[in-house]
Amino acid sequence: MNIFSAIIDSIVGFVSRNPLTTIIIVMLLVFAPSVFGVLFIGVIVLLLFTLAIPAFLLFRLRRASRDMEKEARRTSRQGGSGQYYGRQETKQEGEVKVHSTTQQPPKRVNDNVGDYVDFEEVKEQK
Repeated sequence: MNIFSAIIDSIVGFVSRNPLTTIIIVMLLVFAPSVFGVLFIGVIVLLLFTLAIPAFLLFRLRRASRDMEKEARRTSRQGGSGQYYGRQETKQEGEVKVHSTTQQPPKRVNDNVGDYVDFEEVKEQK
């Protein structure tokens, strides 16, 4: 019963704070019910979106959190190391991998495209 009295109190408070708005709403309801209906449906849709979007985002965030927890549990059961972007590596204890940085990167252009000219910009002295 308290919720009904709270709703009535809020409606009375709105009417006492906004008498002109209340008169316009009542006139729309009486003289142009279709316009009032469109406005009413628009307000309801807007309220639903303001409630549905945060609820949807919260659901997605919780699901992503749950998936990350499952992944963490799975990797911790497998030893916790060796996971790099979904690729599983098996390492023996004491194994060391050395990657050379002096190798040339692979060519990005086919050999049959044409000649490649490597140039260097030189500033002229005046």
